[in-house]
Amino acid sequence: MSDNQLAIIAGGGNLSEAIIKSANDKGWDVTVFAIGRSSLLKSFNIKLIEMNKLDIGMIFRVLKSQNIKNICMVGYIPRPGNLRDYFRFQSLNIEVLGLLIKSIGILRGGDASLFKKINTLLEKKGYTIIGASEIAPNLTLKGGLYSSRKVSKIEFENIRKAKHCAEMTGVLDIGQAVVVKYGRVVAIEAAEGTDAMLERVATIAGISSKRGGVFLKSAQIDQDERVDMPTIGIETIKNIIKANLSGVAITANNVIVLDFQKVVEMIEESNLYFIVI
Repeated sequence: MSDNQLAIIAGGGNLSEAIIKSANDKGWDVTVFAIGRSSLLKSFNIKLIEMNKLDIGMIFRVLKSQNIKNICMVGYIPRPGNLRDYFRFQSLNIEVLGLLIKSIGILRGGDASLFKKINTLLEKKGYTIIGASEIAPNLTLKGGLYSSRKVSKIEFENIRKAKHCAEMTGVLDIGQAVVVKYGRVVAIEAAEGTDAMLERVATIAGISSKRGGVFLKSAQIDQDERVDMPTIGIETIKNIIKANLSGVAITANNVIVLDFQKVVEMIEESNLYFIVI
């Protein structure tokens, strides 16, 4: 085993490329399990293993044969209807069957609960979970204002209410994002995801007609940030603009901002505020 070996389980979204590039730059010997999007990753200096769907049995077989103990999980991987969906028959062995038996009930609860259970299981088997922010710490931001536009008193009240709401829903493991407008909670992210939530806000009659309000994204209280760190990027900003909101608020050091320079350019062009709290 080499301590320099790293397995990256890469799901959907643009975060995978940023993490793989950073891992390459830092000299990790990288093996990537690419779930349904491997064509985007072939330019990297990595060992690439392609799979249409997550196959836990195959991953464990490769990790064991290559003696890889460090794992980083990035990107969106659809939750299975049941655990057997992630264990292909040809990949089953005694170790994997044991894992399947231990995993009964792992699908209960929200995403934060799910990831914590998975990580606990992996760590008990001797694996080390490495967070995306540990590989690329420059992707998160310290507290402060990152826009020319300042935050008005009304918007500070919206942010305060959004943060309080996010803390409450975080305890219940519901979602990572909240929209507050006119001092009113307009939307809370649930299983549909951030983009779908913002698209819904843009269609609410009477809400989107006048500009104002905040989109806030934060880590949940009980969240394992090593594998489930909230992320915003260019698509998020596009949807915030469509929803006719005034600005973006994220929590410090625990929300990843992809394509930071482009995000800031879009925020400036649209005269939004961008604050990290």
